[in-house]
Amino acid sequence: MSAQGEKIRRFTKRQIINHWLMLITFVGLVITGMPQKFAETAWAKGIVLIIGGVERVRFIHHVLGTIMAVQLVWHLLEGIWLHLVRRLDMPMVPRIADVKDFIHQIKFNIGMEKHPPRMDRYGFAEKLEYLALVWGTAVMVLTGLLLLYPVKWSSLFPGEVILAAKAAHGGEAILAFLSVLTWHVYFVHFRHWNTAIFTGLLDAEAYAEEHPVELARLRRGEEAAPRALKAWRVAVFLAVSAATIVAVAALYWWMRNSGATLETIKVPGLS
Repeated sequence: MSAQGEKIRRFTKRQIINHWLMLITFVGLVITGMPQKFAETAWAKGIVLIIGGVERVRFIHHVLGTIMAVQLVWHLLEGIWLHLVRRLDMPMVPRIADVKDFIHQIKFNIGMEKHPPRMDRYGFAEKLEYLALVWGTAVMVLTGLLLLYPVKWSSLFPGEVILAAKAAHGGEAILAFLSVLTWHVYFVHFRHWNTAIFTGLLDAEAYAEEHPVELARLRRGEEAAPRALKAWRVAVFLAVSAATIVAVAALYWWMRNSGATLETIKVPGLS
């Protein structure tokens, strides 16, 4: 039994900061991106005027897109560090147990099971949302780069690739916005008011209902601890990190020497 009003640490300060950065970046990209996609509408032109013009809208959008791209690379390296070097589990990776939990949840929803599945730190729905976030971010970053330097990329790929990137970028943006607005906001903040990602703490009662398997493990004092550092693992991580940074820098240099960017392309209704 948990004490009345007991709070349990769920997220670290680093995770809270990462979430705030992602939240601010995402909202900013929506505000500056949607007016460009629906440039002919009155509301889009109004937002552009409020921000200060199309050039400022584009500039802010590109800065925020760059931050999101850096976050994606950082998250990849962070995952390698935690899994390869510190040898911690990757709790957001789906497993067979998540498939079983999903089937169990369906059966519970239609009355074939008396109790919902007992979830660990992250349930199957949270893992699916996480994978959608990573996949969506990767798609937005890659297609955004194609649209930002269309002339350069057209030297490698047919022009149809740029048009496909434009369609994918806009479609994924709408999908992400609606997904966050409906799925994430509802299940996290309306169905059960959960502010753990902002405070780092979750009520013990909510913990027991939503993550009983993890809570039982925490009560037993079985929380996983990072392993001791080993030189060869750190060396591999540093090599991978260096290669990633060099690759990103080389890509940036290659694109910047394209001679043409999105700024050279006028958007109907906003120019």
